[in-house]
Amino acid sequence: MNFKKKGKIVLGLTGGISAGKSVAAGIFKDLGAEVICADTLAAKNFVLLEEKIKSYFETADKKEIAFAVFMDPTKKKWLERVLHPLILKDALEIISRTKKKIVIFDLPLLFEAGLEGGFDLVLCIYADYNLRLKRALTRKMTAVDFKQRDAAQMLLEEKAQRANIVFYNNKTRKDLEEKLIKFYKLLTK
Repeated sequence: MNFKKKGKIVLGLTGGISAGKSVAAGIFKDLGAEVICADTLAAKNFVLLEEKIKSYFETADKKEIAFAVFMDPTKKKWLERVLHPLILKDALEIISRTKKKIVIFDLPLLFEAGLEGGFDLVLCIYADYNLRLKRALTRKMTAVDFKQRDAAQMLLEEKAQRANIVFYNNKTRKDLEEKLIKFYKLLTK
């Protein structure tokens, strides 16, 4: 799928759980970029398809569904087949509509979905495993949940290797912010 638009710079943003991807998206938004969050679009479309999803999973409880998806690849694929086309359609509409020159599409499963070729650049936010685990625990995620979710995604090291640009986020938020500000200034020149 092609997200590139003439006159705009469309960047795919990915990373591992608790690596700082959402923080980076927020920084880009504060700098003036149009930021599209796949998780937000998924939540919106989940509501629209709630009855269909409830029928398949025999529940509408998001935590139960998340657990089922991370435990069963077949259920994960089914949910992705239902939600991904709607998420991508919504993202394309936002990209086409926005007047902003820089667009960031925050997409955790960018590589897993095979979408890397559709962006001008792919950015990866990287943080070491133990630091990500520590951050996840402060957000009320259990170590088991973190490990299951992390294992269900492509290795962060592989995402970093496949990305055009990697921002290391092993220090403070301010450190990440300084890196992203410098990068954003280059984009807007």
